[in-house]
Amino acid sequence: MKLLYDFPKAAAFGRVVAKNKIYEHASPNAKVKELFVQEVEKITWAYKLSPATINIPAGEGVQELQIFVITLRTETLAQEVLQTIDKAIPSPILFQLNYNGKSRYMAAYKRPSEADKNKWVISSYFETDWITDNAEKTELPVVLNMGTLYQTFLKAIIPLPFRDTESLNDLVVRVDLLSTREREAEKVGARIKKEKQFNRRVDLNRSLNELKAEIDNLKR
Repeated sequence: MKLLYDFPKAAAFGRVVAKNKIYEHASPNAKVKELFVQEVEKITWAYKLSPATINIPAGEGVQELQIFVITLRTETLAQEVLQTIDKAIPSPILFQLNYNGKSRYMAAYKRPSEADKNKWVISSYFETDWITDNAEKTELPVVLNMGTLYQTFLKAIIPLPFRDTESLNDLVVRVDLLSTREREAEKVGARIKKEKQFNRRVDLNRSLNELKAEIDNLKR
């Protein structure tokens, strides 16, 4: 994804969010608060995408989408910071990170818990590459409802293609499993380099080949 969204002016919210307000609703520990101090310059609730602001009906469990712009002090941002904001805001969020004349989008798949509708299930986070702020901007996609708009945002960020019969939740599970298998393959590869016994190296190579085959399948 090498473009930025041109969000409708009618959806502009433009409210700076104090870090203390986020702490009140999410109760982060001292370590996470320190990450906010070290990495975050400013948090702006930039846009509210809703039926009232962009004339797209609610649907598929999504009533609104929030766009948060985070101005960074460093080029990296810990996922714990985003998790804290997501916990504080009862709505899906697309984050736009700004740093030194460039931007990137980050988001998790966020949905109400089936066990407790007052709580949210938040996946791991996905991100685009950095994009210069003078890059081409595109209007929001034409969609049927807020749920499909949310899916479109996530599809543009998630690094794997959708399969024909795959739900968004299934895709997120596949991405997480791919990350797990890639880490396992790295560990097995490191063990092979250190292993002296021939028979054990054969077994480890077999395991590595199986992992590589599974990784290739998960990517398709």
